[in-house]
Parts: sequence; structure tokens; C-alpha cells
Amino acid sequence: MNPVQLGLIAGILTSCAVLPQIVKSYRSRHVRDISLWQPVMLVVGMGLWLLYGILIDDLPLIVTNIFSITCNLILITMKLYYADNRMTSKATNENF
Repeated sequence: MNPVQLGLIAGILTSCAVLPQIVKSYRSRHVRDISLWQPVMLVVGMGLWLLYGILIDDLPLIVTNIFSITCNLILITMKLYYADNRMTSKATNENF
């Protein structure tokens, strides 16, 4: 196994770590207990890793960080969207 293959496998495995949370949040529409700051900080850090990967032309860093950033942005979007929906639904129900 060459270093690029090893890097891709390691990056894919660690990048997929957020997928169970995304699936659970999507199915339950419950994101109250998820911290917003954790995925935000990860996106910032992975953005820097992505930039580093681009600068040194490292394919595993580029590909896996793009995937990870996308997954964490989905989680952030769900956190904001479902939290907003919950407040809107609660306000609507109280008015009736």
C-alpha cells in the first residue's frame, strides 16, 4: 500500500465519523443536544487542512477534507434549520 492510498483510507474513515450523527439528526429532526460550535470549529480547522493540502498538492488531504467540510456544513445547516423549525412550530402551536 502506498502513502496516498493509506492517506485516502485514513481520511475516508475519519471523515465518515460524522455520518451517523447526520443520519440520526435527519431522521429524528432533533438537534437540540448537538453543540453548534463543535462542527463550526471542525469546518474552520478542516478548511485550513484543505488549504494546506492544496498548497502541497496532497490528494488525500484535499479529497477527505472537502468531504468532511461538506458533512459538517450539512450538520450545521440541520442544527440551524431544525432549531428554527422547532421555535416556529412552538410559537404557532401556542397561538392556537
